[in-house]
Amino acid sequence: MIISILASLVAGFLNAVSGVFQRKGIGSPEPERLYTKTQITTTSKNKFWQIGALAEGLAAIIELVALYFGSLLLVEPLLMTNLVFLLIIVHFRLKKLVTLHEWIGIGAICIGVSSFLIAANPHGGKGSYGIIWLAPVLTIVPLMFFGAVAARRIHNQKSRGLIGALVGGLSLGLTAALTRLAMLQLHSGIIPTLTHWPLYALIASAIVSLFAVQVGYGSGPLTITQSILEISSPIVSILLGLLLFGDRIDTSGVAISVETFSFLIIIIGVVILSASKRILSLESTVTSTEPTG
Repeated sequence: MIISILASLVAGFLNAVSGVFQRKGIGSPEPERLYTKTQITTTSKNKFWQIGALAEGLAAIIELVALYFGSLLLVEPLLMTNLVFLLIIVHFRLKKLVTLHEWIGIGAICIGVSSFLIAANPHGGKGSYGIIWLAPVLTIVPLMFFGAVAARRIHNQKSRGLIGALVGGLSLGLTAALTRLAMLQLHSGIIPTLTHWPLYALIASAIVSLFAVQVGYGSGPLTITQSILEISSPIVSILLGLLLFGDRIDTSGVAISVETFSFLIIIIGVVILSASKRILSLESTVTSTEPTG
């Protein structure tokens, strides 16, 4: 569990670094360009996006370690600390003290995550490789498709940002679940892992997520897209952990109350930090010139 916790925190830090550069690289494309080949090709050539993609790739590798040793219910809430790391980056980049407003957001996330994990006491869980996966896949994939189509047709920035971020959150949640499944398969050895479908489903899902998340960031105001992505992804992952992996949490009356209250506190912290003006301004201050290849 200690290894899983530490790996989750490192992955959260790398996700924060990734978010800074990839949001700068994605920019704010017009609605009709979202999810198009042209938009994806242009973005992938951007040097800022490439740096962010490298950081995201490293985060994914560290997350593999976290999910090898721990469950979705343990790892995914801890990954939400990336906003805390993002604010630390802001502090050192802009050389300004953290404000009281931002301290409240940091405290809410840290206290919320800690109290949720203590009250929930995630345990149990095992891999399931059969037909049970059809229901969530046949639900999430069409939702992502229709969300992507809708985002291209909506010109209201807030509504477009909401839908685009939900597409990214769904994609991340499914990818996290497939990562956990592949890591459980790895416990049986390299050969079973290479000869069964979870590894290849994970690779396909990770590629889709790489672009779905970045399009989500660029689909609307960052105060909306950041919050929705940070909240929706762990919710999807936790639900999949409960439904597909048989993960267990404490369901006593007191525990459920604390878990619910803790998650509400986390959401409040995420919204507060996502709306931080300094976090929003960091994109334009990552560097004064675009790095060369």
